[in-house]
Amino acid sequence: MDWSKLRIAWTNDAPVYLQLSNYFSALISSGELREGDALPTETSLCKLLGISRSTVRQAFQMLEDEGVIVRKKRVGTRVCKPKLKRSINNLYNFTTEMYALGLAPSSRVISFSTVRPPARIAEALNLSAGETTFRIERLRLGDGEPLLLETAYIPTRICPTLTREQLNDSLYATIRECSGSSPQEAVEIYEAVTLSKRDAELMHLRAGEPGFRIQRISKNTAGEIFEYCVELARGDRNKFQIVLKNSGIQYSRVL
Repeated sequence: MDWSKLRIAWTNDAPVYLQLSNYFSALISSGELREGDALPTETSLCKLLGISRSTVRQAFQMLEDEGVIVRKKRVGTRVCKPKLKRSINNLYNFTTEMYALGLAPSSRVISFSTVRPPARIAEALNLSAGETTFRIERLRLGDGEPLLLETAYIPTRICPTLTREQLNDSLYATIRECSGSSPQEAVEIYEAVTLSKRDAELMHLRAGEPGFRIQRISKNTAGEIFEYCVELARGDRNKFQIVLKNSGIQYSRVL
């Protein structure tokens, strides 16, 4: 794109940095700027538009916070893949969320086995002595791109006929068909982490890249705890939203 003729008709309705941010945001939304396309440098924008460098930086910071651009030394400012906006106000379902975002969900099973889980997981699931669980490790993909690495423990009594082949579809839907109960509520704990070499490679990233660790304990409509799950979410492709009100959302700080 030829930026040499860039002109913007400023108005008095909003700060200049906001108008500049909205200008580039509109180009990205319309598809005129696509993933990988470069934006003008801060210096060139200052000269072209007669604005200060701090104004340009504020505009770029807004775009970066929205997850539509990335700024790197020696690379410059470029349009990036949009982050997946995951609401944490409702019980999360990967398959449903992908369809809502216009992406095709799929799963790749890394491992599937029947195990006696570690004591802390058995306690979280309220298991009796000797009870077993399915241990399911899956890579969750949107349009073929790895987005989440998921390790779930499901008591075998909940869905005793579960097979590896069924894990390519929605696990929750399979459990619903098998047990007659649907997911009802969950408690999730979010933690910022850096990805190990093995986990990063599975998600096509480099070791040490940032991510989110999400621990979830889920209960079904029968009042049973049916899932202990740990998800690793790519930091570069995920952002989370929560709506805070005076009532309706409970939260606590986990140290």
